[in-house]
Amino acid sequence: MASPQPPALLLSIDFEDWHQLVHRTAGAPDWDARGPALERQTQAVLDLLDELGAKATFFFLGMTVRRYPELARAIVSRGHEPACHGFAHERVFRQTREEFAGDVGASAALIEETCGRRPLAYRAPAFSINRDTPWAYDALAELGFRYDSSQYDSPKVPNRIGGIPEAPFRLELPSGAELWELPVCVTRFAGRTVPIGGWSYWRALPAAAIVRGLRRAGEANSHPVLYFHPYEFDPEPLHARLLHDPTRGQRLYAARRSLWRNTGRGLVAKRLRAVASRFRLVSYEQAYGDIVEQHGARTRALSREGVLV
Repeated sequence: MASPQPPALLLSIDFEDWHQLVHRTAGAPDWDARGPALERQTQAVLDLLDELGAKATFFFLGMTVRRYPELARAIVSRGHEPACHGFAHERVFRQTREEFAGDVGASAALIEETCGRRPLAYRAPAFSINRDTPWAYDALAELGFRYDSSQYDSPKVPNRIGGIPEAPFRLELPSGAELWELPVCVTRFAGRTVPIGGWSYWRALPAAAIVRGLRRAGEANSHPVLYFHPYEFDPEPLHARLLHDPTRGQRLYAARRSLWRNTGRGLVAKRLRAVASRFRLVSYEQAYGDIVEQHGARTRALSREGVLV
């Protein structure tokens, strides 16, 4: 008799150039220039996924695909799923509905043109679909997206939508359309919500606590979602060097971002290896059929006030 498969975790990567974003925020005129770091980081991610026998969903940022089209094609050619992270990494709540639809539509079109596949999954920059922007889900449905992964019950996300379940659920929209929501994983500790889906939490929490939380979620067949960024797998330290003549404020900003992102960065790959020894790491598209079968009855309605009911 075959032994049961380990629980599945949905593995996602927000594919963006950290240096590009830091340089843009710092006001560097050459912020969109290519650099060697993302190529190195991408290779490290792909090699690790090959080592682990894992597939991932890559949420491509449009302006990064425009600058590095060969990296996007290489990722998809290795069997990973292309998804959409918007074009300019602008927070959803800073856009109108028309601006949002234009940004996401342009990114999806570029991803399809570059990779040969239309993305079906979307994630908002900084999980910024919140109570002020419930209209974003209808816009996504109109653009042909099948599932979203923009909800993370983290205190770092302002004005979060209320009532987000821990497991995937079908979202009924005011327009009558439907969209699957795949929230990033959290766990409960001492009655409090603890985000364990990735990002800085994997650098701050003990490895044993991460594994326990994921095991609890996995045993409940909730299809927990993990998310990371290429820079977290960089084999070299991150340095946001500004190529022009920077001001003192720009230098300080770049130094703060470099210090924060380097702290504990080397732990992420080690912890992902430990997690992979206990779970299956799969892409959203690999798990989609199982999600629909197991969670099909789990439906929530989104009010126009941005609360799930």
